Amino acid sequence: MAFTAVIGQGPGALIPPTGSPMVLAADLLITLTSLTLPLLLFYAARHRRDLSLQPVLISFTVFAWTAGAMHLVNAWHPGPGAHPAYLPLKMLLALSAIPTLFFLWRAIPSIRAVPSQYQLREANESLARANRELEAFTASVSHDLRSPLTTIAGQAGLLELSLPQATEEQRRRLRRIQGSVKAMSELIDALLALSRISRHTLHRELIDVSALAQGIAHELQQGAEQRDVTIHIQPGIHVHGDRRLIADLLANLLSNAWKFTARTAQARIDVGCQDTGSMTTLYVRDNGAGFDMSQQHKLFKPFQRLHPADEFEGSGVGLATVARIVDRHGGRIWAEGTPEAGATFFFTLPTTPLTPAMLTRSPQVDA
Repeated sequence: MAFTAVIGQGPGALIPPTGSPMVLAADLLITLTSLTLPLLLFYAARHRRDLSLQPVLISFTVFAWTAGAMHLVNAWHPGPGAHPAYLPLKMLLALSAIPTLFFLWRAIPSIRAVPSQYQLREANESLARANRELEAFTASVSHDLRSPLTTIAGQAGLLELSLPQATEEQRRRLRRIQGSVKAMSELIDALLALSRISRHTLHRELIDVSALAQGIAHELQQGAEQRDVTIHIQPGIHVHGDRRLIADLLANLLSNAWKFTARTAQARIDVGCQDTGSMTTLYVRDNGAGFDMSQQHKLFKPFQRLHPADEFEGSGVGLATVARIVDRHGGRIWAEGTPEAGATFFFTLPTTPLTPAMLTRSPQVDA
């Protein structure tokens, strides 16, 4: 094989001449790599849309494909002289290098912010420790609060038995003590349930929401047969999530609708979905007490009540529990209402296995 000396590199610096099999193979390999590398980077970037790498990937694609095209031209035009397309491609390569460098420089902070495997492992271990401490604290607080409540309830009961001739005022005060103990016990249970949602390991499966809602509605009607409430549940609603948490979500929303329609003649509760896709929008609608939309920012916060406790009983934690369950499933929740004309609670849930893109799509609670 004949070799040609490279000008400016001194004696003995030789390379194969243009058009040799070695140069042709190198040009084709560089062309293939230049065409494939951007595609692989785009595939990787699809799973990290939070990094906003599209601008640098687009400019780099132009740069790489132009470089590949130049080497492809060399492979097709091995003879003396440059191909007519070589100079325009070289100019495009030079021009595309500028935005590539610019967008890459802008992307460096977000790339550097990506945690390493060591940092992720440390964060996971720290989170696990915090969860264990929170669980121990919750159990301790629950025990420490329940113990005096049990004592108060027991002493109130003994006091009632020791006063056979108690006046009506005395009995009223004893009933008030027992009612407050019961309300405090229910509040502790609600807070424990709310704290467990964040620590609960999700077991995802396809869930028949219509069947779950039918069972909950049947229990509500069995518990208050004197009430005449029309409950309509759209058939065929399915979501992908944790059965236990979705059941708690529906139980809270349906119990809420049942409670706030207690003073409504011809009460009606509807459960349905508006659209489908990877995330479906479901709703629970009632024609009960409703609420003022100017107060909607309080709906999903613990202990924020829009109705007095003596008008509608409750712990004030139910809707906060619902919002947290929706958040665990990557959805969002919002509500619409009118005083004395009912309320509708909308929430989105996945119909397919959850992906990182679905988790970063939107805020979890609309105000």
